[in-house]
Amino acid sequence: MTTGRDKPGYMVSSRDNAVLSWLETAGIDTSLPSPDRVYDAYLGGSHNTAVDRAFVEKAELILPAIKPLARNNRSFLRRAVKEAVAAGITQFLDIGSGAPTVGNVHEIALRANPDVHVVYVDSNTIAVQTSRLKLEEQGVTDRVTVIQEDMRNPDGILDHPDTRALLDFDRPICLMMVALLHFISDDDNPGELLAYYRDRLAPGSKLVLSHITCDNAPPEQQAQIAAFVDAYKNTTAHLYTRTHAEMTRLFDGWQIEAPGIVSPQDWRQDNPVDQNPESYHLGWCGVAGKV
Repeated sequence: MTTGRDKPGYMVSSRDNAVLSWLETAGIDTSLPSPDRVYDAYLGGSHNTAVDRAFVEKAELILPAIKPLARNNRSFLRRAVKEAVAAGITQFLDIGSGAPTVGNVHEIALRANPDVHVVYVDSNTIAVQTSRLKLEEQGVTDRVTVIQEDMRNPDGILDHPDTRALLDFDRPICLMMVALLHFISDDDNPGELLAYYRDRLAPGSKLVLSHITCDNAPPEQQAQIAAFVDAYKNTTAHLYTRTHAEMTRLFDGWQIEAPGIVSPQDWRQDNPVDQNPESYHLGWCGVAGKV
């Protein structure tokens, strides 16, 4: 098997070799970039390898606004979590949580309320294992856990013993799928999946979504997004864009909260520094409640 350490031109550190060895021992293909580690690299995190960083370099050439878009998406997550805690929610289910990086859900929520419980879910082995290590180091495993599952298996997530140990489904839960559904194809019926999750949650629960798009972008950026989507065919997961109308349909059965489905920069902005005109038209996000 060709690995990231074998490819010419990649700067491979001792940390990379340790991670690659661990992945290969676990039977994971290390020859392709992994979207969760790539996203971590967009944010300047450390849970990525040379293969992932090489992909990021190419992605930036295709779509120069990708790192600002990732940062704005992360800022949206921060604001959405703070708003949920302020509304009295103390339970979070973060599906597609990815590799641990700065400003995770539990770090934001626990600062606002030490009684918060968080369940992280990811299908990627390295994301789950590194998250477990981080949670153990932080000493929060009594309130925060991570499980390995796929969002397309809702019963496997909702009925997992670790989920049930931390979350009370008779009380509101904030369901988060931030920068996740653009890796779920229409063939997997994301709207039906979201409806199933909604039906399993208590009234007062919230849904937090964000998604890459290009329908509101100028022509030159639409071309960039198309090339960017095509680049993800060389990773472990394909990427799909959705329009504002398609994003709206994902919230069917939920009550969308103000300011509606907007650019991540426009969702209850609290920091002018997060404004970035280059990435403004490249994403949609929204928060909705279950009545």
